[in-house]
Amino acid sequence: MAQQRFRVWFRKGERVRYISHLDVLRAWERSLRRAELPLAYSQGFTPHPKLAFASPLPLGFVSDAEVMDVTLDERVELSEFVERLAAQTTEDLAVLTVEEVALTAPAPQAAMLWCDYRLSLAVAPSEAQEAVTSFNALESMPFREDRGERVREYDLRKACAWLRATPVDGGVQLDMRLRSDQELTARPEAIVAALFPGQTAPLIARTNIVLDERSVARELWRRTGQYQ
Repeated sequence: MAQQRFRVWFRKGERVRYISHLDVLRAWERSLRRAELPLAYSQGFTPHPKLAFASPLPLGFVSDAEVMDVTLDERVELSEFVERLAAQTTEDLAVLTVEEVALTAPAPQAAMLWCDYRLSLAVAPSEAQEAVTSFNALESMPFREDRGERVREYDLRKACAWLRATPVDGGVQLDMRLRSDQELTARPEAIVAALFPGQTAPLIARTNIVLDERSVARELWRRTGQYQ
């Protein structure tokens, strides 16, 4: 049997924003089984489908940029894979795009570099722009994050590739790119706490995940049109 691996980008909508990552995993397992795709399974006493996700989306967030790798035991045409899986999903967990990746490619979580986020605050646009401009001009910003018994200290400025403010009705929209690799994961709430103390965002969306996709297999695909 020739195994195959697909990378699925999917949505997590508002109606399921409070379900856990484990529930999301189970929902995709059920959808994949209903689609009757030739899933590859792990070994051992309790085999599970070979699914690999990027870092879990924090509870309460929404996203149009979640990613999951699915390994199959038999090759399937990409168009057939998309059609069969999309027929078993809903708008709340919808398939957005799919591509084939090499079996040897790093798992999404291991390949993560940055995540993009979007949120709105009830802050005057002029005040927000001043805060964002000042932050972007900094070389560093030491930040301390307390989470119960866990305390993290890191450079918030270096953890943010870019930060932008756009006026919207009722306040301002913030767009940002934050570090999300194996050494540090920065969250948008840290930006809000540092720049706008006392403010909270009613809804935070992950709009993109940047993966390190450099690989020999990908370069072969670009040159020959197939993984070798």
